[in-house]
Amino acid sequence: LSAPLRLRFPVSGWQEKGVDLPKVGCLADVMQVILQAHAAGISFREWNAGKQIDEHMRDPGFNVIAGVNGEGFVYGGNTLNCGTWMDKMGSSDKAANRGLPATPRDGADVEIVGLAKSTVRWLASLKEYPYDGVQLRADRSMSFGSWSRLLEVSFERWFWIPEDGKAEHCEMKMVNKAGIYKDVVGCAQPWCDYQHRPNCFIAMAVAPEMFTASRALVALENGEDLLGPLGMSTLDPSDLAYRGDYHNDDDGVDKHTAQGWNYHQGPEWVWPLGYYLRARFHFMCGKDASPEDQHHAVATVMRVLRHHRHHLWGNPWRSLPELTNSHGAYCGHSCPAQAWSVGTLLDALHTVQTGVDPKSPLASPVHVRSNALRAANGGDHHGAAVPNGGGVAPTAAFAPPKRAPAPTPAP
Repeated sequence: LSAPLRLRFPVSGWQEKGVDLPKVGCLADVMQVILQAHAAGISFREWNAGKQIDEHMRDPGFNVIAGVNGEGFVYGGNTLNCGTWMDKMGSSDKAANRGLPATPRDGADVEIVGLAKSTVRWLASLKEYPYDGVQLRADRSMSFGSWSRLLEVSFERWFWIPEDGKAEHCEMKMVNKAGIYKDVVGCAQPWCDYQHRPNCFIAMAVAPEMFTASRALVALENGEDLLGPLGMSTLDPSDLAYRGDYHNDDDGVDKHTAQGWNYHQGPEWVWPLGYYLRARFHFMCGKDASPEDQHHAVATVMRVLRHHRHHLWGNPWRSLPELTNSHGAYCGHSCPAQAWSVGTLLDALHTVQTGVDPKSPLASPVHVRSNALRAANGGDHHGAAVPNGGGVAPTAAFAPPKRAPAPTPAP
């Protein structure tokens, strides 16, 4: 935290009047500048705005606004700017989507809220961090502990979509699927708030204290609708905007798919799956979980990962792709070996191996490997057959599957 650092660009152009940002001399100062700027509000126009930095974006998209609202949620963006990792900007004149983000996600994005919660919770417990909180305006401040508690109180009131239709902050006429968490709160296009995407599981994994366990388990069960063989669909297949196959060279006239506009509107990205598995394991192993519950949680995670094991050994890169098309189909416009796809699944495996009672035999590497064997063979934690399971029986937990002999050449 005390490592010396300096900012590449000055902050004078984007800080709000009435709130002074700390002078930057070390890593802790940089962290505080980021937190303080968001808490007080950010409003600026991107440097060198125009086609020289983005040949497709329309002019208003270069105006950057972000802040923290009264519920503690970080919010920002606009309808002409790609504000999060779902960052596909339209580029087709023929299909009239140039300069239009497919997924602007303007508002308070669920994963950003979760990551902010994780951050302020951590800082509240960090004795060596030299700042106690943030200044909201000249006459108001908020400690990191207060910010963290505010998010715990506010989150589900705004993000949970109940199955009984009784919600303080839900327009049920816009709900396509209940028993899930909103993707965003405050989109300019209100129906986008209610789209079923995997982003809530990122928040669930990094800030589980914001979630009621019973609701989280319902959302995780409904999240199975997004599961593909290797990744998670970026949009529920029941959504009218769903387009599951990504072709970046599509030169057609369909706005929804031209020039790959549907990059995050259905194709199955691998990296969110790691967060889904971490969240699922956490809530299946609640404080009252029995050893049998923990056993079942381990088996559940490993059963999902059996597909990745087979892919790794059959792939020349010995890696995992960025994404697949619908139902796990090969996508020629996907990166074939992407670090975060591998990284988040390794994190999930680490969570499984370390997340159970260390005195339990479930915590041993041998037990985790034995569950991998059962999962690969299509068995559940009792050894029973798993519907739609199956796979090649390995000789070791992560040994390559046997391959059929090459065919004999024709004479």
